[in-house]
Amino acid sequence: MRYGSVCSGIEAATVAWAPLGWKAAWFAEIEKFPSAVLAARWPEVTNLGDMTKIASAVRAGTVEAPDIMVGGTPCQAFSIAGLRNGLADARGQLTLSYVELANAIDDKRCERGEEEAIIVWENVPGVLSSKDNAFGCFLAGLAGEDSELHPAGGKWSNAGCVFGPSRIVAWRVLDAQFFGVAQRRRRVFVVASARKGFDPAKVLFEFEGMRRDIAPSRGEGEEITGTITSRTSAGGGLGDFDLNGGLTPVAALTARGVGTCGADDNQAQAGHLIVQTQYGEELAGTLTARGDSSPCADRGINILAYGGGNTRGNIDVAACLTARGQRIDFEVETFAVHGTQDPDTNRELAHTLGRNNGQENAIISEPYTLAIRGRNEGSTVEIRNDGTANALLTPNGGRAGMGVGAIGWGMQVRRLTPVECERLQGFPDNHTQISWRGKSADECPDGPRYKAIGNSMAVPVMRWIGERIAAALPAKEPEPRIWQRPVLKWAGGKYSMLPELYRLIPAGLRLIEPFVGGGSVFMNSDKHAEFLLADVNADLINLYQMLAVDPGTVITHARAMFEHLNSADGYTSLRDEFNAQRMDGPERAAAFLYLNRHCFNGLMRYNRDSQFNVGWGKYAKPYFPETEIAAFVAQSHNCVFLNADFRRTVSLAGEGDVIYCDPPYEPLPGTAGFTSYSAGGFTWDDQVLLVESCVAAYQRGARVVISNSTAPRIIELYEQHGCALHYVSSRRSISSKGSTRETAKDLIAVLGGDV
Repeated sequence: MRYGSVCSGIEAATVAWAPLGWKAAWFAEIEKFPSAVLAARWPEVTNLGDMTKIASAVRAGTVEAPDIMVGGTPCQAFSIAGLRNGLADARGQLTLSYVELANAIDDKRCERGEEEAIIVWENVPGVLSSKDNAFGCFLAGLAGEDSELHPAGGKWSNAGCVFGPSRIVAWRVLDAQFFGVAQRRRRVFVVASARKGFDPAKVLFEFEGMRRDIAPSRGEGEEITGTITSRTSAGGGLGDFDLNGGLTPVAALTARGVGTCGADDNQAQAGHLIVQTQYGEELAGTLTARGDSSPCADRGINILAYGGGNTRGNIDVAACLTARGQRIDFEVETFAVHGTQDPDTNRELAHTLGRNNGQENAIISEPYTLAIRGRNEGSTVEIRNDGTANALLTPNGGRAGMGVGAIGWGMQVRRLTPVECERLQGFPDNHTQISWRGKSADECPDGPRYKAIGNSMAVPVMRWIGERIAAALPAKEPEPRIWQRPVLKWAGGKYSMLPELYRLIPAGLRLIEPFVGGGSVFMNSDKHAEFLLADVNADLINLYQMLAVDPGTVITHARAMFEHLNSADGYTSLRDEFNAQRMDGPERAAAFLYLNRHCFNGLMRYNRDSQFNVGWGKYAKPYFPETEIAAFVAQSHNCVFLNADFRRTVSLAGEGDVIYCDPPYEPLPGTAGFTSYSAGGFTWDDQVLLVESCVAAYQRGARVVISNSTAPRIIELYEQHGCALHYVSSRRSISSKGSTRETAKDLIAVLGGDV
């Protein structure tokens, strides 16, 4: 999959999707510091800059129309911390430019016969409650409707799906805290596509038990908290309640859950406390030290909340109620913070890292009051029994406690480092530490790093979306692999057996072939980084070496021979010159290629005097393997070619190597096999010595695969040495008539067990 990224920032998508093997086709970012981060981390990817100019370039064919388009357009126009001018804001109008680009990409892909793109978009939850219905306009544009869409009930929910004439569009609010990072960060994610067989709803929606957007402590509807006794042990419960002057059990406390889970605010208020008394249900009101704010106060009902111990008497400030009921006797203040984009100030817990300027944790090791100047309606602080506070802080300023994430010991406070902020967003350490404005990476200023990190998407959320997209893509039948044909015609070549051999030959650092022959196996290997390729046929190795070091000269000589010597006399004269050993290396390599393609059946045979003695093949126009030579030359950079017998070659194998042996086959009973592609042939003693050499290499750490005939004594030999045997079909190609060439069984032995 290839994707284009708009409003790229520091590319959370690319960091998240790298494990999927997806590649960026282009970025689009105009801010200077994030653009510098992109150039430093992914210099091979073009940054197109202004996203509004990309649609026309895609339609013109000068910019790639990728499989996926991803981006989060600016959210300042929708954030509840801003003026919320929606589409009237130039930044808000970029949502419509985003739709225009999505349509251009799909049009170009359809024009080329490709599947439509998958669209991924991110923004703040405030977009769902924009007063100009910006989200309805955005949905309508993606879905292909003629006019804006309106939500049922007048308010967009936190999740939904639209089936339009152009695309299916799904959206959902996701919170980064449920994806493994230590911050609350709620964002709207939209996935849309017109691709057949792809359902965006399957990407964003999960079964209830798998959902990532519900805090474990919350519930819905009316629930009974249980009876609270008048004598709770320390650390064991909520505390004592003084009802009408006497400590008696409260019948039941009911949380009505009157708060809503709306489209934008998702306030999830805890509900009012209802007390069952002799006067019926009464609203307890705010839980205070004296209970004087309760409507029950005029009837003499006082509600006292303590931290869980058996404490009597009145206190001025309610103690913190912790998970273990422990009392914390210090005052909880509201942190008022300036500059957040989507603070959700009515939530019971604050954010930790804001989109625009980055918000971090403030950790306080000893109780004290920390006041921060800013907006009066700033976020609250959750102070836990471990002395930590989750504060709404933004790294705008340079002083600890003044808009900068902080960690404190006693009364000492320091701000969070950029690396710690990167971790809160799921980025690798020092992802944003780059050379900037003449300063080295070690001197990179913190200010632009904080801002870029705070503006980014959370990497773990994007990784989850990418994995869900990959899982939702319709399964495709794998395309049959196209195997590369070798340069030479070769008796006993393994081209027809490549699918089975590929399955059985294991991966390793280096592939060693003591009988390289036509080279079909190494030419099609993507499991090995290096190759040691040997053969006793010196002319074969000379051809491979010359093609590796001087392919142009070999090709020039060979073309002339193919064009002017395709006759019986021309063939005989070149063969005689070849046997006379009067050619230099490149010319002899070209002559060997000519003889291979012009001789009878491509048979490379030598007599005892090492003279090539195969007759002319009478082919009308022998094939010149130009494409095969180009593929060979490309692969040859990873190869070492050696003119040596199998004993020397196998002795070079060790830990991490893979040996594939394709010796001359042992003849089947009643047949005469071909074993004389070099002077001297290949005897039974050679077969035995080969296996013994391979066993020694296996004991040194190499893995071994051998192919041979199914001759009974070969089977017995391999079984005696602990080989696992596999039988595969192979088309014989030595018969003088094509009509009599047969399909037979070959043996593939794997030393040391199955693969």
